[in-house]
Amino acid sequence: MNRSAAPWILLSLLLTAALMAAGLRIGSFDTSYALIWKALTQYNSADPAQLVLVQLRLPRLLLAFLAGGGLAFSGYLMQAMVNNSLADPYLIGTASGASLGAIICFSLFNTLTLAGFYLPPVAALAGGLVTTLVVVVLGTQRGQLIPAQLLLAGVAVSSLTTALGGLLTFRSTAEGKLRTVVFWAMGSFERAGWDLLPYPAVALVVALVLFLFLQKDLSILLLGEERAQALGVNVARTRWLLVITASALTGCVVALCGPIGFVGLTIPHVTRWLLGVTGRANLLFCALLGGNFLLACDLLARLLYPPAGLPVGLVTALFGVPFFVYLLRKRDLRT
Repeated sequence: MNRSAAPWILLSLLLTAALMAAGLRIGSFDTSYALIWKALTQYNSADPAQLVLVQLRLPRLLLAFLAGGGLAFSGYLMQAMVNNSLADPYLIGTASGASLGAIICFSLFNTLTLAGFYLPPVAALAGGLVTTLVVVVLGTQRGQLIPAQLLLAGVAVSSLTTALGGLLTFRSTAEGKLRTVVFWAMGSFERAGWDLLPYPAVALVVALVLFLFLQKDLSILLLGEERAQALGVNVARTRWLLVITASALTGCVVALCGPIGFVGLTIPHVTRWLLGVTGRANLLFCALLGGNFLLACDLLARLLYPPAGLPVGLVTALFGVPFFVYLLRKRDLRT
């Protein structure tokens, strides 16, 4: 297989453009590519069709792309951190903790903004970070991170945070808030808006730039903790950066889109299959591939149940569960 990254990245960018165009075209009313081009180049807010394209469909597609990129990159970092192919933001509790933080915001606060800032991403970041730290502590023995123990701790803590989130949702007395939480918990991009896009965009760009400089440390970390330390890698610092970055990415996505599973599990594997285990281009390609995956899932969700579409979390599960079973059936889960 050709390991050159440039053709794959170019193909991903072309696929992104095609999926964006198809996503803008498909909706509750018929449109044309000529109208799409006009709306993007000569936007007129007085035209209802252009208003829908620019203010509703385009932010939704951009949020789907950023969410997929953030979840995929978060999964890539998680798997590098524990050197285990089953690690992802959901299996080690990051997403469930972020969900709990967001549910606390939705259920208990009368307003979701403070000083111009949208609070759910902040609460989700805090919840994801705290939960991940608890799981890491439970998965560590004598200073050594035990991958199997980490995954088991993640399952246990995820069950606890999911139960707490369900309790808050059950006790919610405001019908509007309850409806918001229920639809959010299925995973969707209905809350997309231009004002919310900077949160996942900034988190993803900062994470990509940071680990483009630390890519060598990530590659060495795959050799194991002892070898990484012998080769001069500050393992503790690198793992702290991995935990914080993955929590921030997952928190932003979960707060805006709800729990969308299996993206962080499947996409890093596909990245390594196509580009090899290590390489600086892996980081960018993983984010692009994750974004395209969620764009395709969102498009499929709208085609299966027009015009509103199915919750995208249901569609990702249709692909992710068989892939997870395949991973479990593999004999070697160390890479």
